[in-house]
Amino acid sequence: MAWFVHLTPEKNAARVRRSGLSPVSRSRSVDPRLGIYCAPLLPDYTLTHQWSRELIRFKTPNMVAVHFRIPDDTPVTVGHYGKAPEPVTAAQAVARFLSLSPEEMCGYEVFLPRGVDAKEIRRIRALRRPVGWRYMPNAHGRKPCSCPACLNPGEYGVAKLRERFPYDSPPRPRQEVLAQLATAEYRGEIIDLLNDLRGRGQGDVFRVAHLVDHPDPEVREVLAYALEGFSPKVAAELLEKLRNDPVRAVREAAGAEEDED
Repeated sequence: MAWFVHLTPEKNAARVRRSGLSPVSRSRSVDPRLGIYCAPLLPDYTLTHQWSRELIRFKTPNMVAVHFRIPDDTPVTVGHYGKAPEPVTAAQAVARFLSLSPEEMCGYEVFLPRGVDAKEIRRIRALRRPVGWRYMPNAHGRKPCSCPACLNPGEYGVAKLRERFPYDSPPRPRQEVLAQLATAEYRGEIIDLLNDLRGRGQGDVFRVAHLVDHPDPEVREVLAYALEGFSPKVAAELLEKLRNDPVRAVREAAGAEEDED
């Protein structure tokens, strides 16, 4: 018989003790059946409950560990959460965990494609404290990603993290961008630099005037959009030239009105 641990909010403890664990999760594999995620009951407390610190980001901070036993030959899947799981038996899943180093074990999970009967549950214990990794395994010491997908609005400490590690990098100084444009030769580099100028107040339009005759129409098109950030008076001459460009996309970007066919 193989021992496993499932983590659930404390408010579910009475129902789980009475009726067992319902299959409410869907596997990351192609198997459409519902089941539960769990981990083997290991000698190491932190590795056994490694998912608790990450789970409390989305659930109640008060969680319990449900210990249950299932036959060794019970079909399950095992693997790292970022990869496709492998179908094995419960005993093989435990052996897989024990064959890994502590660093490799972080992020591993077992999926049982069914529920757990109340008679299979042996004990329900309150977690002393959440342990394990947060955001991703081995994230400690790395610069955190502050994008909305990684840090949910309203989470504890999110505002301070976004202040320390802003998701959007500060724009490069205007003079630095214009100086690089003067010597840039590659199409992609020029387009990136012009995009850095969009929506920012400009005055020295002569520093981008040479691009109005650039052989690549996409460069001329991006230039037309970038000129919106310049003073209308100083950019008028360049925009007028772009409105008469042979390429329609460039003319439209410069604001030319096209006749309907």
